[in-house]
Amino acid sequence: DVGAADPVVLAEADVVILAAPVLQNVDLLARLDESVRTPAVITDTGSTKRQMAEAARVLPARFTFIGGHPLAGAAVGGLEHARPDLFKDRPWLFTPANEQGGAALARLIEFVSALGARPSVVGIDAHDRMLAYLSHLPQLTASALMDVVGSAVQEEGLALAGRGLIDTTRLASSPANIWKDIAETNADQVGAALDTLIALLQELRADLGKGERLTEVFQAANHWRQSLPK
Repeated sequence: DVGAADPVVLAEADVVILAAPVLQNVDLLARLDESVRTPAVITDTGSTKRQMAEAARVLPARFTFIGGHPLAGAAVGGLEHARPDLFKDRPWLFTPANEQGGAALARLIEFVSALGARPSVVGIDAHDRMLAYLSHLPQLTASALMDVVGSAVQEEGLALAGRGLIDTTRLASSPANIWKDIAETNADQVGAALDTLIALLQELRADLGKGERLTEVFQAANHWRQSLPK
């Protein structure tokens, strides 16, 4: 994890992984030329890809940048929460530009496979749209839900919470600094996802007295949830 610290000079760099929040990775990318002086494959672990891909266009020719995103982790961070099975059987997406791939991509795939992950390749734009729904919308929804519920019932009410609220709001423990970068660098796609959810919630609000739309949504939700990984 490079984090927010200065990049380390790697005399024999071969693969460099940027694992800070997205905008810090963009900054570190711009400073690699002074820190890594040999040919290297550069990848990252950020949740959005378009801004990193654009920043990578000006890298020196000795660098090959291929965006990466492991779909693994937890709502809490820090070395005290590290575990050896973090990536086991979890997807790890790579987003090479059209002219990239080849040996560099093969090397990254070999590396993450050794960690137990399941690598796959996806387009840069497709990644950011898909993750807006798979990851970014659930995070914002869970945090907003927890804020609404907590503000309404306070600590005394939360002491009575059942597993439904606890399970639904697990992501609300996530740190804001990481998600500010994600929201900023994927604002168009996250905004569209939020609009879709808000429209559906408004439909449910209007249907409270009948329950017809509610029934449709519950049935569809039950169907889609069966497709989630077990």
